[in-house]
Amino acid sequence: MTIADGRDTRWEQHRQDRRRELVSHALRAIRVHGARVGMDEIAARAGTSKTVIYRHFGDRAGLYDAVVESVHAYIHAGLTRTLQDSADGDLGHLIHDLADAYLALVERDPQIYRFVLERPVATADHPGDPAGSLPSLIGDHVGQAIAAHLTATGRDASCAGTWGHGIVGFVRASADRWMAGDPRAPRAQVVAEIDALLAGALADARPPAPLGA
Repeated sequence: MTIADGRDTRWEQHRQDRRRELVSHALRAIRVHGARVGMDEIAARAGTSKTVIYRHFGDRAGLYDAVVESVHAYIHAGLTRTLQDSADGDLGHLIHDLADAYLALVERDPQIYRFVLERPVATADHPGDPAGSLPSLIGDHVGQAIAAHLTATGRDASCAGTWGHGIVGFVRASADRWMAGDPRAPRAQVVAEIDALLAGALADARPPAPLGA
């Protein structure tokens, strides 16, 4: 059995702490300078050099991924609480609460959300969309809530996953468009527009009959 050297463990902890600290400084710099913030401005906010930042993240894309991970953890925690609080079985309330909570979360930090949307060009080291896992996680939660509602009302719940992920994708796309707007409509108006399309439709929605039935 290999026993980890205590110095290696302490160094790894220090490295992780330093990365979190630099991400926090990057978030502050984005709030001050906007989504197009430069690495020089981030380094100045952190009181260090670009060389140190590159040492921890590799390049701008690496820092971007770390910032996105932090932002997604915050959004995921907020939406999870919303879904738990909205577990009354009413799909209309669920859609309203989900849309309002998501838009409220991104509205609090518009520059950071715009930074997340402006992804660097994909490279071999950073090939994917770091936002990809967040809609999937929330889609699973919403799908489970829809399944519980359908089951409780005597309906087939096999379509819950499709509905849940589709709803989350719609809300995210609506939020992206809303945040890119200038001027931006009031949040309540966008939530009402989402409600008008989704909440009423889901209230009495019936899953389709299986193919060949």
